[in-house]
Amino acid sequence: MTLPAFNPAFRKDGSPIPSDSCQFPDALGEPSARKCGFLGFTLLEVMVALTVLAVGAALTLSLISGSLGNIRKVQLRTRTVEQAQSVMELALLDESVTRPITFNGDFEDGTRWFVRVEEYALPDAQTQLRDQARQNMPVRLFQYTVEMLSPGSRAPDYRLQTLKLVRAQPEEQPSRLQR
Repeated sequence: MTLPAFNPAFRKDGSPIPSDSCQFPDALGEPSARKCGFLGFTLLEVMVALTVLAVGAALTLSLISGSLGNIRKVQLRTRTVEQAQSVMELALLDESVTRPITFNGDFEDGTRWFVRVEEYALPDAQTQLRDQARQNMPVRLFQYTVEMLSPGSRAPDYRLQTLKLVRAQPEEQPSRLQR
């Protein structure tokens, strides 16, 4: 019977003999598992890695959620502005408006709108000159104001204003033969 060749890295029973590096402790005072031939992660290392991964995933999801909320707000604001523009265009195209008036309505999504048409007074003109100009002009200057209120809102979310020259009603127009 022949004996197998003797290998100094193993004992006679086949178990590995620890190298000299396993006999010296590392910085924490324990022999290094990797130096001793044991590969893998400790439970503590796995827990720390999972914790870092969970914190990273939570931060990423919160950023995405916040971005989606901001996108929704921008979409609502854009829709409100577009609705205000369409209401203003329709009000300006209405030729039957020849005097101050207020009217309102709402959209299917619950957004309410108000249109106010008021006479516009020139801010720096003197009263006498303004009255003379009004008598001699066949047009009047109106200020159109559109206010948009979102559902459940008490104050206007968006306000749009413009000026329009409106032909004076026939009874308001001065006779050209007056002296």
